[in-house]
Amino acid sequence: MNSDNVYISEFIGNEVNIRKSSNINNINIHGKLINETKNMMFIQNNNKIMKIPKHRTIFTIKFGNCFYDMDGDIIMIRPEDRTKDRRRIYKKLRSNDGNEKHRNRC
Repeated sequence: MNSDNVYISEFIGNEVNIRKSSNINNINIHGKLINETKNMMFIQNNNKIMKIPKHRTIFTIKFGNCFYDMDGDIIMIRPEDRTKDRRRIYKKLRSNDGNEKHRNRC
């Protein structure tokens, strides 16, 4: 899976880590993504559910054996619409091309 296709994938059920955030208290929160809305991600960390805003946040999401850094501003779209409306996601990715927010590690 390439890094652009990850943006249109389903995220729920994958391991997530907060790499960067405008709220320093959210950095390095990690756990399993249990729900997602247009503006928020709900991460289960031990027995707590953390509500993390997507805006101005860089998430690291694990797909298989690979880790992908994802810009929360690009995925600020309803999850069911994101998997359908690829053009909007790809347009946002092109406008942010060359940005270190999109790196992946396998």
